[in-house]
Amino acid sequence: MRGISGIDPRAFRKRRNLWLAYLSELASPVLNAAATMAARGRSSPPSQWRNGLIVGHNHLGDVLYRTCSLEPLRRALPECSWSYLTSPVSAQALKNNASLLEILPFAAGEDSWKLRHGGFLELSARRFDVVLCTNTLRHYPDFALAAALRIPNRAGYVDKGLSGMINHPVTLNFPASYPAYFRSMVAQIANIPPDWPLRPKVFPDAASRSQAEAAWLEAGFDGSRPVLACTPVTRQASGDAPRDVLLSILSRARDVLDFDVALCGAPEDLDQLRLVSHALPFEAKILAGRLDVLAFAALLEKCAALLTVDSGPRHLGNAVGLPVLFTRNLAQLRVETGKYCETETDVFPDTAELLTQREIERFASGVSLDAAVAKVVTAIRDGASRASSPVSTGDR
Repeated sequence: MRGISGIDPRAFRKRRNLWLAYLSELASPVLNAAATMAARGRSSPPSQWRNGLIVGHNHLGDVLYRTCSLEPLRRALPECSWSYLTSPVSAQALKNNASLLEILPFAAGEDSWKLRHGGFLELSARRFDVVLCTNTLRHYPDFALAAALRIPNRAGYVDKGLSGMINHPVTLNFPASYPAYFRSMVAQIANIPPDWPLRPKVFPDAASRSQAEAAWLEAGFDGSRPVLACTPVTRQASGDAPRDVLLSILSRARDVLDFDVALCGAPEDLDQLRLVSHALPFEAKILAGRLDVLAFAALLEKCAALLTVDSGPRHLGNAVGLPVLFTRNLAQLRVETGKYCETETDVFPDTAELLTQREIERFASGVSLDAAVAKVVTAIRDGASRASSPVSTGDR
């Protein structure tokens, strides 16, 4: 159901933002005229695009779940080369991706318009003729950056207003999983059916696998027991269940099945992982800050399963085809943050979404963990045979 100028009221969580979107459409003619006059050239059809830029949220997970659609984009528009603007950490996930001409680690914050010193000039010098504004939550930083760079072709979601700044409008097809939104954009732009898998793609190389092997051996994993990777730390501001839920599942599964545990995370997670390790009634190895993103992907290939919150490692586990068990973000719609790969399992029941933090704590305290524990044990048993003969992540 759409309102004024294609705005979809369902896509707004706050009524204030809906009214702001409606107001932005009143200014649409002015915004369109200003963006058109500032652009370095005229709008052109996708078949004439040659030098494209992709912008959006810069969290690792946000970048990873867009990777499933990069190859279809390149195949559909073979004359256009694509560059990806992101943060230095998330740029690691894009390394070795043949669908990209250039990875630009110029982003210095969550939004695309926050750039490192000199980043804007470096982007301007590349004279892009098209930009894909892929942010589905806070779209206005993408739109503003596209206009400031004077890019003549600007594609973006117009369901939330400011459509005057976009001359290649795309609809969200709300609601859907977050990976499906970018797939929908690519399909609409290229006029192809959105029928490819949503599994992220990463490409660890020999150096990444060598780093992973060294960390594996240093941790003392000798193959006598399956290894469960666990990433209990998240940088999401809200929506995640109390960490005790994840640790209770982990401890109870360990009572049922003998397996090793690798507590993984970024360098800044080390102190929290030590606290987690001390709270567990068994020994767990801490592997934090030793590996870059692709080396961590290679390490996950060696594990039997991954138990995680809804964060970047979840999508990295999906990329390598690992059985992933995750606690979804309960402050958002279930369809957006829930399961999108057949190899992952949402630990929580389907009944909860759009909860406040207090409601999340009450909900989590009342959830029976028996089913979650059984899912973890089954995933470890099933994943142990898979880990003994991993296949190339690029072929998944």
